[in-house]
Amino acid sequence: MVEIVHIHNDERGYIKAVKGLLQENREFTFLELKEGFARGGCFHTEDEWLVVINGKIKLILGDKEQICNKGYAGKLPKLVPHAFIGLEDSIVAEWDIKTEEKENDVRDKNLRAIVDSINNIKKSA
Repeated sequence: MVEIVHIHNDERGYIKAVKGLLQENREFTFLELKEGFARGGCFHTEDEWLVVINGKIKLILGDKEQICNKGYAGKLPKLVPHAFIGLEDSIVAEWDIKTEEKENDVRDKNLRAIVDSINNIKKSA
């Protein structure tokens, strides 16, 4: 049985997981990302996939950045830190990471500092 589960909600937007969709306890997650906010700063031991369902984001993959519009689909390579910055209100789907790894996100100290700085500036604006 497939079930949509609310994971988190704050000023950046929501996170919802679709439980029971993928095998081997792998997650399919929807991230709402409000304009000007950032999410991420983590990396995983396996490849992860994403698609921009709606909106426009800046995707940071390691030391590379790219603008991704609605419809963009790509891979988040294993062991490469990644983050999303909302250039407009956006929804991103990401999938194929095991729930245990997602719950124990390994964060990249430098990229997480950038994410936190963006979010702190947006909150105080």
